[in-house]
Amino acid sequence: MNRRALLLLAIGAVLLAAASAGSAQERQGGYFPPEILDKPLGVEPLRNGNVLITDGGGAYYTTTDASIMEVDPSGKIVWQYVGEMAFPHSAERLPTGETLISDTSNNRVFMVSQAGDITWTSDDWGGGSGELSDGSHLRYPNDAELLDSGHLLITDRNNDRVIEVDDAGQVVWSYGELTRPHNGDRLADGNTLIANSEQNQVIEVSPVGEIVWSYGEGDALNWPRDVDRLANGNTLITDSRHGRIIEVDPSGSVVWMFEGLALPYEADRLPGGETLIADNSHRRVIKVTQEGEIAWEFSNFQESLPADLQNPGFEADVDGDGLPDGWYPADLNAEGEARFLWDSTVIKDGKRSAGGQYRGDGRMSWLQSVAVTPGTTYQFSGYVRAQILKGVVAYQLQFVDGMGGPLGDVITVAAHDGSTDWVRDTAEMQAPAGAAGVQIWCQIIADGRAWFDGVEWQEKGAGVSLPLWIIGVAAGLAVIGVAGVLLLRSRSRD
Repeated sequence: MNRRALLLLAIGAVLLAAASAGSAQERQGGYFPPEILDKPLGVEPLRNGNVLITDGGGAYYTTTDASIMEVDPSGKIVWQYVGEMAFPHSAERLPTGETLISDTSNNRVFMVSQAGDITWTSDDWGGGSGELSDGSHLRYPNDAELLDSGHLLITDRNNDRVIEVDDAGQVVWSYGELTRPHNGDRLADGNTLIANSEQNQVIEVSPVGEIVWSYGEGDALNWPRDVDRLANGNTLITDSRHGRIIEVDPSGSVVWMFEGLALPYEADRLPGGETLIADNSHRRVIKVTQEGEIAWEFSNFQESLPADLQNPGFEADVDGDGLPDGWYPADLNAEGEARFLWDSTVIKDGKRSAGGQYRGDGRMSWLQSVAVTPGTTYQFSGYVRAQILKGVVAYQLQFVDGMGGPLGDVITVAAHDGSTDWVRDTAEMQAPAGAAGVQIWCQIIADGRAWFDGVEWQEKGAGVSLPLWIIGVAAGLAVIGVAGVLLLRSRSRD
């Protein structure tokens, strides 16, 4: 093989390496298919021994990949519904074989057959407008259950109420002294249990609206999201932000507890004494014994976090999807109008910035997760520009464990509650024990627009790291330069 051929192979190898380095910046793992359990919320044990799981979708907080799945004891998905759902929170298997679903971000509840056909929907109320008899509409319904009367009990979170309605949308009962409630449950005596989440309490109310029992004085609970009355008269509570399930007796004494969970959403006590739990941010459903042992687990989510921040300047779009590689458009918690921007007109450096336009409750974000080492100190910085009417724009960081569960409090680098030109926000922090990664959030919790650019994340004392594609191209140019010199020398000898 002559010198020129060797030279061309060397150049080709470097260019291939550069292309591979660029490809490594693509979104890690892409969006996950519906059979992957991203975000378990509702769980229901079925009579056949299977478990019905409501997967809200969006492991990276995107409004994607939601599904309702029935899983057998071996972990096989034996039935699944995948439709036009947005962040569904609950599913109930009905005696007819149909499944009742609370399609939360679509502000509806509906029934689907075993064949996957919609057999009934609240969208038909009010002549197709979805309007209830009191003139209202469902706003973020997170739970629906069919009562013996044929009515539906719906927890209508953003209307701060639990309502009982017939299938035509006639409101026959309502309790509204609540703040962002979850998972109302009708008891045999006609009372209703409710997780009054943002009041950090659970309550039992009579048909006339009298609170006859409650739990949650002081800091006993932090954002409870499910409450069930057990056959022994005790109450099972999903204490979400405390990461635990507790059983309390009528006097309020804790008689059983299971901890170490990550924002659990729902728990059910099984006839054999085990407890079925949706361990939400750990992306799994588990059964635990009374002794606190995990007897069964369903989890099929796998991820490998990049060692370094990908595409920190939001410049690259190697996969051609119109979004900056490495960053996820996180709109799962957007309860208003969200529009993601990959902007070439508003920039701090380079040719692009990542931004968003938002109005309403909730938030929209650009999100990326990066691997970390416990005990290591890291430095963060990023530029932000905002044009907002109200609310805040901020970089926020959250350390997570190996299963994606949050560790410690969210770290707000800086919160901008008004319009600002480009400003650089910085922070220094140490990865806690047990940390496997950090989530970097570019948050818009505001009415208006904001842009983010020039994000950096590195170990303290480390030099500025360049993206792999820049390193590859630089190496390629160096080799090409050396090759040119060799060719000139070769020609001078000929």
